[in-house]
Amino acid sequence: MHLHVLVRARKDASAVESALERYYPDWEWKVETLGGERDPSWIVGLARERFEGSDALWKVLLLGRRSYPGRGRVVWMEGWSAVNVGKAEVRNARLTEIVDGIELGRAAPRLSVAFRRVPELRRGRLLTENQDADTMLRWGKFTETIAELAGEELPPGAYFSLRKPGNPPEEVLYDASGKPILRIITPDEGEPSVSVLGDGEPFDSRAFVRENRETLENLFEDAVDFLGGVAEEFDVLFVPVSGGKDSTCCLAIAVETTDRLGIDVEAVYVDTGYDLGRDVVEDVGAALGVDIKHVDVSDAFERGLRERKPTHENRWCTGVKLSGIKKVLKDLEGDVLLVVGDRDAESRRRRLRPPVHRNRLLDVPEVNPVKGWGGAEVLGTLFRLGLPVSELYEIGFYRLGCSVCPSLTAWERALMELSR
Repeated sequence: MHLHVLVRARKDASAVESALERYYPDWEWKVETLGGERDPSWIVGLARERFEGSDALWKVLLLGRRSYPGRGRVVWMEGWSAVNVGKAEVRNARLTEIVDGIELGRAAPRLSVAFRRVPELRRGRLLTENQDADTMLRWGKFTETIAELAGEELPPGAYFSLRKPGNPPEEVLYDASGKPILRIITPDEGEPSVSVLGDGEPFDSRAFVRENRETLENLFEDAVDFLGGVAEEFDVLFVPVSGGKDSTCCLAIAVETTDRLGIDVEAVYVDTGYDLGRDVVEDVGAALGVDIKHVDVSDAFERGLRERKPTHENRWCTGVKLSGIKKVLKDLEGDVLLVVGDRDAESRRRRLRPPVHRNRLLDVPEVNPVKGWGGAEVLGTLFRLGLPVSELYEIGFYRLGCSVCPSLTAWERALMELSR
């Protein structure tokens, strides 16, 4: 099951079911009641018992303010979320408010961090209630980047990062104690700006992995179990890789899954000649024991660039990349399951897409095993497994696409100039 929602009473359940039927139509979900219980302390105990036996990927207790046990809009209970919809009862909320509450509850695990010498993932309080926000790690050469681009000195080491979309987007760095120490404004156009918010102490990235080992291992194991449950009906897991953190993590999950199930894994890298992650693709394949097929579409890409660059309105580049994937896909034998590293934090459209669905462009079933992860959790997993990570992340990128992407921010363009 994808989503398990608990509410107080039957009328609340009817309202939630109506919202899910409209906004989550292709998800596997279940809505249950707590028998009309009104006492917040009893509600928490009942919810804990119900969720304990649930195998859902996300577990959300949705309440009105009369019976909500916390102070803010959401409380992460380290396994499930309690969310206040803002009305007296859930049944009084609009469908969009109900869905917003569910999305906040699903985002709570990846946005919850406790700072005790190092950041502890999926612990403590939410850094933000913005469901579009994402976490990241900044380490190594990142402090050199800040010195080069902004003339600001940070003590060398690792920092925890929260990136929030907006107009313009911003990224805030936190030190080992959870104190915000740096803000980066990253507009689409113009120049990025960096502001020092205060002094801070970095943490050690190796200590981060040690302190979060159990959480990272559980995340990985849960992803393998989830993918394995879906993959039992298929003959081949097919993973497009880019050298980016998300596709690398998905390939690692797929390899572990296929080892357990005794089925095949195939991977492809489509080379446009402008990919930012191409430097580590071969190393990733070698580390995981996978022969990653290389499809060169750079000639077609160059022809397209001579006519026009990709724009937000005309992303012809996506079609060129898909043509490379299709070349490999058509030669695979048996039933194929596409494994893609899409994550909820990337966009609301991706958040509302179920973790198992049909890819309409490639016409094959697709699964997203890291859908509910934060960027810091993905990087932490790669560190834990000792897998190659592109140096571009270390200098300050938070995603790796193409160097001609129309979605590049001023920050990314500045980093590209710096890395040349």
